[in-house]
Amino acid sequence: MKFQKATGKLALIYIFAAFVGVNLLATLVLNHVRIDLTENKLNTLSDGTRNILEQLDEPVKLKYYVSKSALENAPVINVYANQVERLLDEYQLLSDGQLIVEKIDPLPFSEEEDDAVSAGLQGVLTGEGETLYFGLVAQASGQRQVIPFFQPEREPFLEYDISQSVYNVLHPEKKVVGVLSAIPLQGSPFQGQGVSDPVMLFEQLRKQFTVRHLPSSDASVPDDIDILVVVDPHSLSEQALYALDQYLLRGGRAMVFADPWSEAQNQPFGAPPTETKKADELLAKWGIKLDREKIVGDPNLAQQVSYRGPYGRIQSTRYLPWLALGKKQYNSDEILVNELGNINLASAGSLEPLEGADITFTPLITTTKKAGLIEKENLSFNVDPAGLFTRFAPSNEPLVLAARVKGSFQTAFPDGAPERPSEEKEETEGIEGEKEHLTEPSNPANLVVVADSDLLQDRFWVQVNNFFGRQLVVPKAANLDFVTNAIEILGGSPDLISVRSRVSYNRPFELVAEIQQNAELQYREKEQELRQKLEETERKLNELQRQRQDASSPELTVEQQQELDKFVQEKVKTRKKLREVQYDLRADIEDLESTLKLFNIGLMPMMISFVAFIAWIIKRQRDRSF
Repeated sequence: MKFQKATGKLALIYIFAAFVGVNLLATLVLNHVRIDLTENKLNTLSDGTRNILEQLDEPVKLKYYVSKSALENAPVINVYANQVERLLDEYQLLSDGQLIVEKIDPLPFSEEEDDAVSAGLQGVLTGEGETLYFGLVAQASGQRQVIPFFQPEREPFLEYDISQSVYNVLHPEKKVVGVLSAIPLQGSPFQGQGVSDPVMLFEQLRKQFTVRHLPSSDASVPDDIDILVVVDPHSLSEQALYALDQYLLRGGRAMVFADPWSEAQNQPFGAPPTETKKADELLAKWGIKLDREKIVGDPNLAQQVSYRGPYGRIQSTRYLPWLALGKKQYNSDEILVNELGNINLASAGSLEPLEGADITFTPLITTTKKAGLIEKENLSFNVDPAGLFTRFAPSNEPLVLAARVKGSFQTAFPDGAPERPSEEKEETEGIEGEKEHLTEPSNPANLVVVADSDLLQDRFWVQVNNFFGRQLVVPKAANLDFVTNAIEILGGSPDLISVRSRVSYNRPFELVAEIQQNAELQYREKEQELRQKLEETERKLNELQRQRQDASSPELTVEQQQELDKFVQEKVKTRKKLREVQYDLRADIEDLESTLKLFNIGLMPMMISFVAFIAWIIKRQRDRSF
């Protein structure tokens, strides 16, 4: 018996020593090994971010400022701060020493707080009056990129924001935006009946980018163009379309505004624009289709307009082709549009991927299910806005107004560059610079295609006032922000474009949400019932008042008083039902909470106790056998 006890003690010592040894060995050997067991791989960086980190050719310092004490009074941000810290650790681990993460707690009145303020970080007051700093400064080669505050609302784009800061601090130069357009965006003395001013959107873009308007007679895009903006490709020359085709075959990045009905081009008293059918073939090579004969209308999104109706009277109605789009129409998973305000479109078309096309087609902006298509011939210059409703039929499915397209496209010009007109041949004779003709793609291209070009026009998004000789630009829609976002994302690293949006760490209680939704539905039904009864009572009271001989008397008749008393009784009953609905909601949630507590608190100890009991029985049987 003494021998067995000694052996048992020695075995425990061996087990303990082995446990310590295995942990030490794992710490040394498996220090860089990570296993992400979360459902949506929340702690795993995208391939795009990994490529950016692998390509770092000089050290980048990330100063992560977070006020530890202030976080105790901000529980929501505290949870998010832990997520940010874990992600930054993953960045540092995968950078092979090129990325240095410095974690700083900027205490009040400290040098660290002064550094945070001077860098541009935003301090937020908590409920206890403490200032909370929660931001990031990326530094390299004398350049700096700042995230002033990690907003929890941008949690799905956390990885993108950090990766963008790392990339931009090493590439601080302004992006060069080339513009190919058949519409005179720089202003024209011949448009309409007077002089047209430059399109304000492109004037505003000059504040962030180098904007260069390219001649449509050139058959190639200059090498220093980072992003190409193409406006109304169906009105461009074949030489310009060929330049676009070859640019994309070389892996170019472009934002294309293709429009079935350009209101800027189709002006009254003006000559109709010349259209190039080659543009449809070019879109087909990109794997997308735009129906040039139909315009999108949506009664849920249509803008209110005033027009001159019969007999010269000014009337107001919703104009189906002019759309005001909000957050519900944006793809919430796409960084490009997720945080935009309202966007105004006019006479837009509908995009769809061609069957069998080897592309990635990601909708960015869509209509509601009530949208439908309007024949272009119905949009004459004396169109009747109200009359469009009589011929309108909904499609019962959302239509795509803008999309992101990625793929390796085939050329629409297999025989080479199109023949130039004879007068252009003489002007360009002897000029070099046209590139070698490609028939196969050398790199994948990235596109943002918008089925409207009128969103660029001033009248649909901005009001420009003259303030003592200076232009005061007052946006009334987020059209500029949309274009700016697209250019910034397209102009970044191809790896940056591929960085995915992340699923939130906050996991909602779906069953609780469903209970709340059902209760809300019942509550709204009862509330609507009460409102209808109120309107019915008011109608009856007014009817009884009109039937009185002394209609001007403020006193109620017996019948009116009876109707009023009846309504008050119904109101009391309905309010009681509303309270019952709310009470049942709380009861259902409390029952669910009790059940969850039972499983989380009681089930696991019960299972462990059961396993221990079984093990005890087995051990007892073995002891008896000896």
